[in-house]
Amino acid sequence: MLARTIPSCLYKGQAIHLAIALLLLLSLLIINRFGSGMITNVFKDILSKVLDYYLTRRYPISHEVTGRPLPGSPYRWPNGQGDADKFLDGIENRQAWAQEHGNVYRIWAGMKPEDASHHIYRVLQKPEHVKLVFRDSDRHTKASNNDSGYLMGELLGQCLGLISGSDWRALRRVSEPTFRHGTAVEYIVRIQQRVNAYCAAHQGLRSGTIDPVADFKFLPFLIIADILYGPVTSDMEEELCQMASERERLFRFVIKGGLTRYTWSRYLPSDANRALKSFQAQWRSFNQAAFQRARDQKRTETPVYQLFEAVRVRQVSAANIYQTLDEMLFANLDVTMGALSWNLVFLAADLDAQERLFQEIMTKAREGEQMMQYVQSSSTYLASCILESSRLKPLASFSVPQAAPTDRVIDGYVVPAGTSFIVDSYALNVENEFWGPDRHEYRPARFEQLSTSETRYHMWRFGFGPRQCLGRYVADLMLRLFLLHLVQNWTLRLPASEGASSEDWKRDLESWITHPRVHLMCKQRQ
Repeated sequence: MLARTIPSCLYKGQAIHLAIALLLLLSLLIINRFGSGMITNVFKDILSKVLDYYLTRRYPISHEVTGRPLPGSPYRWPNGQGDADKFLDGIENRQAWAQEHGNVYRIWAGMKPEDASHHIYRVLQKPEHVKLVFRDSDRHTKASNNDSGYLMGELLGQCLGLISGSDWRALRRVSEPTFRHGTAVEYIVRIQQRVNAYCAAHQGLRSGTIDPVADFKFLPFLIIADILYGPVTSDMEEELCQMASERERLFRFVIKGGLTRYTWSRYLPSDANRALKSFQAQWRSFNQAAFQRARDQKRTETPVYQLFEAVRVRQVSAANIYQTLDEMLFANLDVTMGALSWNLVFLAADLDAQERLFQEIMTKAREGEQMMQYVQSSSTYLASCILESSRLKPLASFSVPQAAPTDRVIDGYVVPAGTSFIVDSYALNVENEFWGPDRHEYRPARFEQLSTSETRYHMWRFGFGPRQCLGRYVADLMLRLFLLHLVQNWTLRLPASEGASSEDWKRDLESWITHPRVHLMCKQRQ
């Protein structure tokens, strides 16, 4: 009797899901039996075609007038175009995808669709289109686990940057006070002291050659640690730096994708699972000790204290705070270093820009202007240099996927509510004609003629709309104070062997964030 009340379409849907599950199981058995040989590749091709046929019908997007389906890359098992294709090879792939599919297209992250656009839904010329999507970003739903699967979820799936709705609002209320603009300026002296001490002890600066990534990697890392925990001890520094190495290794498994995407992979005796278990245990232990230290020293203003107290009164979960602290420290290590290192490379390559920045710094010093006021100002050449570097070298090729709460019509395509959007940062930041005929060139002065409102939807940096990066004020202060100190005391030069154009400069192909792989020459100013 019960069977008669169940629609036959449910049986059909269940049968399809069962068939897909059996195909996936069979694929794993074949991979286990034959490795990565020809048989495995043939089977992957067949499985990918079957899944692509199913997925494009499961998640249809059509033009509202012509009915034409949204173009895009076919699904490829197991990652789609996610993970390595989107992060490590995103610069090359974004060009190929746009040339093949046009202005608006779809790519796949695992078995979920992400709808990307070469022109960010024609926002490169009409910023109101991106505003249409991101005007209510505080109501957007971030993709579960960043659409990167199980292992990503275990690391960062419950962090502030990847959760939504009431959970996000509760965690934001606890986390936000430390990083507001008014609070961030209180860290200027602390940041300045850390920058001065780090550079004074730096061997590369004294030797005359620096690696802009490796040599300064732990400077922003330790600055953030000081903010999160209060001034850290040498023992805490050592433990954090050791964990950073383990965390980097662990995140490489995330970017690689594959089996770690699937929840059942937790039961496998894999290197990824062993690394995850070890890191999580050490991370919990470190933060519990840091909280106890903050409580003993009555450092109730520190984020670690406030976050643990929020767990105690059940405002947020333990997973929320451990993963948010991870996000603030480890996840942002690569992000901040990308921004910091490219600034050095651009200034080393453009000696005129470097000299103008030096003269601005010295003029402010001679005028007796408080450096605290100078580094807070967004109308300086220093601020323009940072913006121009961020424009030309976005930290990633694509933004974090997020879904709007209602349908959006983009270039005639009706995109259903709940569909994830991603932004092609190079199309927006570099290719957009808004930036003029010299848009591929480094010219910081362009920002002196542009207001924040003019560039708001023409440039991806800290996100769009109401939900932007929580740490943007602290990040800008770190960059400004570091560049101020370095340019005031050192001259930088890019060796001719590294290439004259930014398109010639090598990048780290193993990093999910765009990092330069160049060496710079430096000389202390007299």
